[in-house]
Amino acid sequence: MTTTVIELVTYKLKPGIDKSALETSHPKVNDFLKAQAGFLYRSLSEDKNGLLHDIVYWQDMSCAEQASKAFEQSSACASLMSITDMESVTMQHMTAMTEAMSCQGEPA
Repeated sequence: MTTTVIELVTYKLKPGIDKSALETSHPKVNDFLKAQAGFLYRSLSEDKNGLLHDIVYWQDMSCAEQASKAFEQSSACASLMSITDMESVTMQHMTAMTEAMSCQGEPA
């Protein structure tokens, strides 16, 4: 049985915010995540309706919860939060039921 936790955050940007502002936030947010205990992987995607899906994999629930608290207090993450429509945000932590990986290399 796995203890890996998947954090799924969906959100939209505030009206009028250009996607370049989102791209500017990536390095700081990624560096923040990499410094958190138990961080495994992050991906961000956008669906056809403009809803962003930020998916982060954590070693376990304790790491995921601690990082969530730290995220809210982090000046490095403030740039992302400042452009996010906070009323659109939903967040879930889910324990993975099964996992498979085809390679151990860096993402493309």
